[in-house]
Amino acid sequence: MRKIFVFIIGGFIMFSAFGVGENVPTSKSYIDSVLVDKQDTIERTTGNNQALTNTGTAGEYGTKDIYDSTSSYAEQTDALIDAQTMNAAVQNAINAEFVCISWVDDDPSKDCLLMEIRGKTERRSPNLFDIKKISNTDMIRNNGDGTLAITRTATNSAASTYKSLSELAPALVVGHTYTFNIVSTDTLKLITIRTSTNPSVFVSWGAGTSKSMTQDLLDGIVYFYSYDPETAIISNIQIEEGTTATPYQPYGNVYIPAGE
Repeated sequence: MRKIFVFIIGGFIMFSAFGVGENVPTSKSYIDSVLVDKQDTIERTTGNNQALTNTGTAGEYGTKDIYDSTSSYAEQTDALIDAQTMNAAVQNAINAEFVCISWVDDDPSKDCLLMEIRGKTERRSPNLFDIKKISNTDMIRNNGDGTLAITRTATNSAASTYKSLSELAPALVVGHTYTFNIVSTDTLKLITIRTSTNPSVFVSWGAGTSKSMTQDLLDGIVYFYSYDPETAIISNIQIEEGTTATPYQPYGNVYIPAGE
């Protein structure tokens, strides 16, 4: 029994001697040496929740505020936004601007088939001339793509639309000034308006020129021309308010999200 006890005590002595070696994890010198490689303690951030950022300098770090939806936006314009807030904002935007108007089996509880854009801001195109209202005649073919084909006859180069200016451009107002523009393969880049008070009088309105609108002009019938060549292709017809011609835009309304 005494021998066994001596053997155990000897084992503890040997283990302790091994522990003071320079290259084992239990030695103080080893621990001191590896602490040098550890990252510095990061100080606790204050104020809003923040994210750590890389400054590009060894041993230095930066912070960036995370957006707080309960605080003022003006004070957080440079803050990061978390995924939850971003998802909510995107969903709110979708709900505000896109409204489902058709569902599978006409059941609103099912998947949406067609969305309608309902922007709160309506911006009207500056172009007040609706080319879609021009119908086909013996001399006019509406191609349905924003162009007209005007074909002259042996005795006539003026093609009547059989529609008044007010029908083709219903937003024109008496007393306002408007500028007309047109693109045509014909040498005559204009329209004429057969006045209502004197049907024998035709008023020409050439590309890039302006007119003060009158009721007589609004009630007059609009004509297009194909003088040379035999068939002229006309496009980009535009009547806009003011005295300056701007680049062509299609007729109609453009809906844009609120707060653009």
